[in-house]
Amino acid sequence: MTIRSKASVKSTAVGILYRGHKFTVHKTSGNWRYITDRTTGVKGWVSAAYVYRDVPMCLD
Repeated sequence: MTIRSKASVKSTAVGILYRGHKFTVHKTSGNWRYITDRTTGVKGWVSAAYVYRDVPMCLD
């Protein structure tokens, strides 16, 4: 899934969160999570619809 610079599908892509990558959630804004991908170090916003809350891992 695309990691974005802002909590919007229209914002610039800053990276990709691949299936199985673990990440840290720093904050929430509506249906968006601001995360750090622990594999690549990329920080940005991802849609909460595609991440599992209890075990921070990309499902898409």
